[in-house]
Amino acid sequence: MKTDKELSDMAKVWLAPIDSVLADLMDKSERMTIGAFVIEVEKTIERIPQLYGMLDKQAFQTLLEETLSESATKAIEKNL
Repeated sequence: MKTDKELSDMAKVWLAPIDSVLADLMDKSERMTIGAFVIEVEKTIERIPQLYGMLDKQAFQTLLEETLSESATKAIEKNL
């Protein structure tokens, strides 16, 4: 079974493409007026479908397959 650290590391890989978008938004929050920042947040919200396309789907698929495989193996072993 995956450890919390392994799951966290895989999540970082899977989400890495949108990390820079969120980091940029956080940076803007510190140097923009509230009104300008709200506009930037709204622009980011409009980009959500595009951001979804940036996710590392292969990393997520690998994590899911490994986790399900481990769970299935343990269930089989338990019932034998």
